[in-house]
Amino acid sequence: MIDDPFYGQLPDGERPDIMLYIFPHLKEFLVVDLRGDYSEVLLMNAEEVFDGEFFRGLEHEFSSTLREGNVYPFAHIINLPLRLEEIVRNVAMSSILERLGVDTFDDEDLPAVVVFIISGGALAMHSDKLISSLRELLNAHPGGSDIAQWENVISRLVREENQVLQDLSYKELTEALRDDSPDYFTLWENRN
Repeated sequence: MIDDPFYGQLPDGERPDIMLYIFPHLKEFLVVDLRGDYSEVLLMNAEEVFDGEFFRGLEHEFSSTLREGNVYPFAHIINLPLRLEEIVRNVAMSSILERLGVDTFDDEDLPAVVVFIISGGALAMHSDKLISSLRELLNAHPGGSDIAQWENVISRLVREENQVLQDLSYKELTEALRDDSPDYFTLWENRN
């Protein structure tokens, strides 16, 4: 058993069928498909997933949830943000799996999926571990994937995610230091 947070083991030590490496501030994400004896790595774009069909499905699910009869209407409305999060997660996962050729209507044959959200401070500290995990995974589950190519792709995605985070931090800091920012405050202020 490999003790690596990015290796993608399920709680019982089993390996997942599909692993998703999502970079929240990028349009691209990595998919490692381990179904069967042949591993495949794909670089997908969010635009492939979040298309018109995705939004129609999301709207339908949310509309149904919003209008469903409930004995406790205030509790129902209060819980809508949590329900919306669950709906978005389910519809997005279904959309990704459909792009991978999975029949999402057959609950018996749904693959085990592990999702890694690659962002924040851990991204900078563990980017080498992420790359080495991918290398070990592809070596352990051979397929038609060029390991060096995918190491370069994941390195690029890590760099781009870090750059976006730095740009956002700089922008937020600049806005916070403006006098009219609601995020900036002082202990005293002389308005004369």
